Amino acid sequence: MKKRTWLLLFVAVITAAAIAIIQKPDESDFASWMEDTYDIQCLDERCDNFLIEEGNERILMQSVHGGYSSGVFLMEVHNTYRNFDDASYYLELEVAGVFGNIMIKNEKVKRINKR
Repeated sequence: MKKRTWLLLFVAVITAAAIAIIQKPDESDFASWMEDTYDIQCLDERCDNFLIEEGNERILMQSVHGGYSSGVFLMEVHNTYRNFDDASYYLELEVAGVFGNIMIKNEKVKRINKR
């Protein structure tokens, strides 16, 4: 009976770990999330560069600082985006992704609209 309990516990832990690994968001999930969350158009699969449309004008935002950490169970992104021509456009973002969900941990936004 005791061996059976340990075996079931072991199988449950392995199953939960496998589900967490499979459901962890990746870079393309982050780019899709960025486009869904903010009124932007990503220009690459990691969304290091994106466009904001303001009237007839298109503003290019570029990542100037940050990093992408892809752990075994958790994805973390910390990026700072700026427009080099106009410093009034700014986005600093810290997010974490687990089980297919991406959550904002910290956000500083100037002149970028959310959807």
